[in-house]
Amino acid sequence: MHGSQTESVGCVLRGQLVLAITEPTKFKEIRLFFQGNSKVGWLDGEGIGQYYKGEEKILYQHDWIFLPGDKDYHVLKPDNYHWDFELILPGTLPETIEECKYGSIKYILKAVAERNTFALNLHTQRKVTIVRSLLPDSLEYMQTAVVTHNWRNKIQYEFSMNSKVFRLGDKIPIFLELKSIDENFKFQTISCMFKEYATYSIGAIQKTHAKVIKIVSADVNSFSRDMNSWNHFMEISIPNNLTYCLYDTQNDIIRIKHQLKFFMTFFNIVNNIHFELRTYLSIIITPASCYSNDMNLPAYGENCVNTTNIEDDQISTSPLSNFSSTCSLVESIHEIEEMSKLPSYRSIASLIPVPLADSSLPPTYDASVNPR
Repeated sequence: MHGSQTESVGCVLRGQLVLAITEPTKFKEIRLFFQGNSKVGWLDGEGIGQYYKGEEKILYQHDWIFLPGDKDYHVLKPDNYHWDFELILPGTLPETIEECKYGSIKYILKAVAERNTFALNLHTQRKVTIVRSLLPDSLEYMQTAVVTHNWRNKIQYEFSMNSKVFRLGDKIPIFLELKSIDENFKFQTISCMFKEYATYSIGAIQKTHAKVIKIVSADVNSFSRDMNSWNHFMEISIPNNLTYCLYDTQNDIIRIKHQLKFFMTFFNIVNNIHFELRTYLSIIITPASCYSNDMNLPAYGENCVNTTNIEDDQISTSPLSNFSSTCSLVESIHEIEEMSKLPSYRSIASLIPVPLADSSLPPTYDASVNPR
């Protein structure tokens, strides 16, 4: 998704469901569904008065039926069958959010091949990750982040960054300028705390959870000094892992934001009284910037191609095991050397064996758009 929920025009999810069988097999129905779910919940109160406040919602759902159910079963001959699917996702959908303490937003594709009464059904599923990036012309990319203040005409400080937008794995460069206007006030230390705030909403009820991602400190002795002024360059590394740092989000279920909080300590040499000043800068963690190619879809080789087995782990004990074990839903027929980069939608269909000419099967995507 490009842009906020009010800016984004949405995106298209395309894929292919593949069924590979090695001997004649009866199927009642083959279907696929896409679903997005949100889950938020936490404990409120203390002691015996604690209670759980939670909510689960279906955010979006779409179903495809590739082999419709009927009174009679469909007998499919040995072959590789494929069904192309395409779905336009609205730009208002919240992005995927995991690794949160009190909630999550997840999307999955799940396929089910329903068989006869005494045979085990086949099923497989794949997680779909929706990410949201800023629009390439967003002002946030061009804005600098600056905070400056004069405290009681005794201490003056300025913290600045050339940008306020960063990605996982980036380093945040911070330029510090400290000045003691009153010569009786001397700086001691300065610390920067990188914090993440996650706000969970259930209707009008909200809960905010904050966590510290990283802390960097410096002593004034390490500063470059000019009379009563100190200049310093500080750098904070952003973890390159969603377990430790999430992307910024702005939706009605889970909102995530990040701040750099600064703590400055100094003292009055006349009466030896110590003081602490606090301030902060807001930053944005985004999946990708407009200057990178990270928003390109991954190559097929980067995705795990796996075979989905029959539902029952104890299938070998069943008298139908010899028949059932020949069927599986797979997410690809074989690895194709030409797929080192993302191919076009039509080129995928051209490289996969043509499905069985069965009048009960729906036509392929290409056949429907280019009827002969």
